[in-house]
Amino acid sequence: MKHLMVDLETLGTVPGCSILSIGAVFFDGKTLGDEFYKVIHRRSCEEAGLHEDPDTIEWWSRQSIEATQVLRDSLLDGQNSLTSVLTDFNAFIKRDTGVKVWGNGADFDNPILACAYKAVGLEQGWLPYNGRCYRTIKNLAINVPKLERVGTYHNALDDAKSQAIHLNTILQLNPGLRLK
Repeated sequence: MKHLMVDLETLGTVPGCSILSIGAVFFDGKTLGDEFYKVIHRRSCEEAGLHEDPDTIEWWSRQSIEATQVLRDSLLDGQNSLTSVLTDFNAFIKRDTGVKVWGNGADFDNPILACAYKAVGLEQGWLPYNGRCYRTIKNLAINVPKLERVGTYHNALDDAKSQAIHLNTILQLNPGLRLK
């Protein structure tokens, strides 16, 4: 599978913000494949020069107990550093496969990840022109069913899976759209 849906849970809404967790799942237009999920230690994001937005922290305070578990986990000793998670994510992606990385919004997941890679001096695990936007497809397709959530809303892996399933369904309902 060469398509990867990514979702981030963050402490901001623009590139340069701290990342709490990365969730990703491969998909092919019909099924889901291998999954990736890691929580990042908040201190390592701060050490890399990433910022936390007070409005986003306030937003988190209004989310479910299940969703906010990532906040508690990101403070625990033994959580992975930003550098180690991005290194593991690159290994999961395997750059030579020509993977297409899908985020929910051309201005959110992929640019935030690209900024995080730059902050720690790593090259992102996909080619820059292989970024894709799930939100754009949702808005271009004619037949778009309601998104049905899998698992916990605002859990990065569960959101990535929900989005990949939704995109697979959109592709099946709109024969003119297909993955390349």
